[in-house]
Amino acid sequence: MTASALWLFAHRGLGPHFHQDPKRFVETLDGRGAAAYLEQTWQWALSTARAQTPERPPLTYGIDRPRVGLAIVWMSFQLVTKTGEPWHARFIVRDPEPNLNNGYVRMFMLEHSEYASELSGRADAIACESLADGRHRNFGVTMAPTDEQGFDRFVIETLRNNPAPAAEFVPPK
Repeated sequence: MTASALWLFAHRGLGPHFHQDPKRFVETLDGRGAAAYLEQTWQWALSTARAQTPERPPLTYGIDRPRVGLAIVWMSFQLVTKTGEPWHARFIVRDPEPNLNNGYVRMFMLEHSEYASELSGRADAIACESLADGRHRNFGVTMAPTDEQGFDRFVIETLRNNPAPAAEFVPPK
């Protein structure tokens, strides 16, 4: 199976950029350079996949800051058709407390999954996490690709009950 432009964009473009410098990733998406960054990353993905369309990255995104020291970049993708392509992504940066505990960076995706759909008989997506070392963790949790609220509940529950190992936290630069 050849990697699609959308798969490359999320997994080999956004994911590594996020894990290499999470604070800069958030700042970039929050600044004037956001459109150029997304366009450049999308053009790289199109070229690598030997595709030409769509011309623009098929996503909407925003940044929520529920409190000081916590930033959540949310993305919703369109034109999802192949296994591994994300319907939704959450990039979370939580600064450590003064004692340097409880800081983390995490990237979750709700991916299209033909396998999950075969098992359930419904159009299902699977929740997963992109790790800083390049590994990909599937949680085995499936839901409808349109269930963005269910995906958010899954992310929150995972953060509460499955904190990232200390090695996954990248201190701010």
